[in-house]
Amino acid sequence: MTNYDIVFQRLVNDGYEFDTNRYIKEGFELFKKNVGGFIGFFAIVFTIYFSLAYFIGDYGSIFTNLLQPAVTAGALLVANELFRGNSTDFSKFFDGFRFYLALLLLSIVSAVLIVIGLIFLIVPGIYLGISYSFAHFFVIFLGYDFWPAMELSRKIISLRWWDFFGFFIILALINIAGFFACGVGVIFTTPLTLCITYIAFEDIIGGAIRKYSTPDMENKGNFSDNNQNSNTNE
Repeated sequence: MTNYDIVFQRLVNDGYEFDTNRYIKEGFELFKKNVGGFIGFFAIVFTIYFSLAYFIGDYGSIFTNLLQPAVTAGALLVANELFRGNSTDFSKFFDGFRFYLALLLLSIVSAVLIVIGLIFLIVPGIYLGISYSFAHFFVIFLGYDFWPAMELSRKIISLRWWDFFGFFIILALINIAGFFACGVGVIFTTPLTLCITYIAFEDIIGGAIRKYSTPDMENKGNFSDNNQNSNTNE
């Protein structure tokens, strides 16, 4: 059982480097390791999304938003296995549903706070939207509850907020380009940008764990998806 509070406090105190070019390059290489699986999974996902929109109209967006946390988690779990050099079955993409409740709560609470921030001068909402970007990673890979995950993400990302802002602008442009590629490009760009984000998380958070872990800590920088780590913040 591991408590990473000291590790992440040292990360916040010491700061870290941020390398957008490296994350994009290594994220693309990670994506290529299972390009067929990623594209196949998101082809299924977007077919479901479009079908919901076609048959039930505006209500389809509700179901899309309810499914999205598990979809994102599934892709990240596969990215994690590939990064660790493991082979993956297609069924791994659906393991994101094991974290569904915590991720749904995270999505709802963070969305409410972001909307409130957007109402009040817009800037606070943008700040929170970027700052919470690592929250779901902490839930999936390190077993945090949704609120500690949100706060930890905010504290860490705030150190290099403008770097993250530019980083996510680039990823948004990649996904926009995918959308304008007859719409079907998103089945390529969505998992690609998730792999790129995973590499950023692994470098910053995994790097901190490897750098600051004490000898008694388990899972040094190698993220698991069994959600069995303990944290005093919970």
